[in-house]
Amino acid sequence: MKSLAALIAKSFTMLLILLVSFGQLIAQEDVRPIVIGEQFTMTSKLLGENRNIIVVKPQGYENSTRRYPVMYLLDGDAHFHHVSGLNEYLAGLGRMPQMLLIGISNTDRTRDLTPETNDTENARFATAGGANQFLAFIETELMPLVEKKYRTHPYRVLVGHSFGGLFAINALFTKPDVFDAYFAISSSLWWNSGSMVTLAKSYLDANPTLDKFLYFTLANEGGDMQTQNLAMEALLEEKSPKGLIWGFTHMENETHGSIPHRTIYVGLEALFKDWGLPTEIANNGSLEDYDTHYQSLSKRFKFDITTPEREINLLGYRYIRSENHEEAIRVLTENTKRFPASANVYDSLGDAYDAAGQTENARDNYRKAVEQGTKNADGNVSVYQANLDRVEMQLKK
Repeated sequence: MKSLAALIAKSFTMLLILLVSFGQLIAQEDVRPIVIGEQFTMTSKLLGENRNIIVVKPQGYENSTRRYPVMYLLDGDAHFHHVSGLNEYLAGLGRMPQMLLIGISNTDRTRDLTPETNDTENARFATAGGANQFLAFIETELMPLVEKKYRTHPYRVLVGHSFGGLFAINALFTKPDVFDAYFAISSSLWWNSGSMVTLAKSYLDANPTLDKFLYFTLANEGGDMQTQNLAMEALLEEKSPKGLIWGFTHMENETHGSIPHRTIYVGLEALFKDWGLPTEIANNGSLEDYDTHYQSLSKRFKFDITTPEREINLLGYRYIRSENHEEAIRVLTENTKRFPASANVYDSLGDAYDAAGQTENARDNYRKAVEQGTKNADGNVSVYQANLDRVEMQLKK
């Protein structure tokens, strides 16, 4: 028994030594934070207070001159983390454009997000009724500041949940031109005895056209919440104006708390459903075909949309695989002209020259990739350097 106890004690000591050594090894590594976004505080004259604004820039923002559409996210401090992830994930798949995310934090949520009410049942919401004032703050104070500080396109998406969804619906039918697309998630349309449906009807009776996008949802909720959301759906079925693209989904497997993530995912796919290249063009089209597709999107969304670097890059590798070296070099050279701040475009052009047997040109572009990648702190610099080292060895033979 003593020998067994001694063996256990010795094993425990060795494990402790290994853990301490591992901890020291990690401490010596280059540990860097992963930064998702930034925030700033602004003073609002309209609201008479300071407001905290959360900003998540698209990946690659700092190393480009591109402009981006903007998503304004109500309850921003609660939702910016998962929404920014959704945006980058879908954009990375080529399903939507990269977007600048602006999260608006709360001070008095009830005041800011609810329209006026004359319903005595809502008397417990003592500060309610400031939605129009809050919309004016967004339109006349926040938006100009965002457009001054960041590179933006004039395409704006509003996302709101619960009272925020009520705010989004109210904004659509009172000042529709502030935003281009509206996501209203499990909206509190029971507010003021369901008067929002009446407001929407009055607006639709007076406005036969409405060139906007609306996607609204309802979780597994009953009572007036369900009654009024279904009434809004019925109203739009009956009186949907020309130009309005809208959809409604009753997500019965979601709760009031879980529904935002799924709504935003489905809503973004619906809003940008034609964004990706059609299969025939992706498989067989030329760069000119790609450009034509994105030019058509520019007309639809009313801002300049260029063929993404990623798509041109994939096209170039399609030509490399088919051994159409001349076209691969042409297309990937064009990518370096359109996205000169990217390191990857030079590495890809180097691959095209390498496949064509033009080793000196490959070396020159791999060198540019290393230089630009180092400047950008690109995580693939080691790959670019390996390509450069490989062709330099070939040239020395």
